[in-house]
Amino acid sequence: MTILATILPIFVLILAGFAFARLRGLEAGAVSILNTYVVWLALPALLFDFVAEADWATLAQPRFTLVFAIGMVATFALSYWATPRVAGLPRSMARRSLDALTASFSNCAYMGIPIAHGLLGPEGLAAAVIAALLTSCALFAFSLMLVEVDLDGKGLRIATIARVFGSVLRNPIVAAPVAGALYALTGLGLPAPAATVLKMLGGSATPVALVTIGMFLAQRQGKGEPAELGFAVVAKLVVQPLVTLAALWLLPLPKPYAAAALIVAALPTGTGPFMVAELYAQEVTLAARAILMSTILSLVTVTAVAWWVL
Repeated sequence: MTILATILPIFVLILAGFAFARLRGLEAGAVSILNTYVVWLALPALLFDFVAEADWATLAQPRFTLVFAIGMVATFALSYWATPRVAGLPRSMARRSLDALTASFSNCAYMGIPIAHGLLGPEGLAAAVIAALLTSCALFAFSLMLVEVDLDGKGLRIATIARVFGSVLRNPIVAAPVAGALYALTGLGLPAPAATVLKMLGGSATPVALVTIGMFLAQRQGKGEPAELGFAVVAKLVVQPLVTLAALWLLPLPKPYAAAALIVAALPTGTGPFMVAELYAQEVTLAARAILMSTILSLVTVTAVAWWVL
């Protein structure tokens, strides 16, 4: 019952957002406003507060970082190689990068943090934050770099690397925990009013983010290619958890972190690939439909993984 009591409300909130958008006829602008609030205020407040007051022994988890990274990178590489073969069509490096990002980008920030925290406590929250930073920093930056290199047409240049690096650092989901870490180094506790404001904003991150996902999924998407969509969803919900499980066999972890690694790896595709595709005016259909299908199916897969590991 603990697992269902933690996971089911997550999907109920997503369903509530979906129904709300459909019943009220809300367009993409409403989703954009709520998403902006979550990305620029609520989630950064949660991450800053957590990192600024965290026990550093809890966050320093190099083995967990390696295990999760192995599953993520292997899935990205497999998709990058396989997508043109699945589609039976040539693909540019930018398109292959976006397809690979879609297959390997776990929804760590919006879904991973509440699920892992609810099921596993502080260790689960720490694991989800580490995974969110890996996806939002390392994977995001690498994919952006491949897109930039392809669209720039002048190869890998220092200017391209610097531009991508600067873009990632300006991402509030990255900047907030970095700022929290720097503040923690001062040894000063958060003033009571500041702590209260951060907790109030951070407390709104999860419900608003989940409702926003539901509203986003309610937007009607194109049909896309069934083979590519099926491959992306299977890669995300099946391949990545299996590779992560293999990595755990080679690099065993304490139970809370092992469970968190598998649960976070089994999460559906986050909104990052869709945001990148829109930013660069690339094909968004695959990312949008993969987010929809993987989120629906993850109600079963994430619950099954949680039952197995806990």
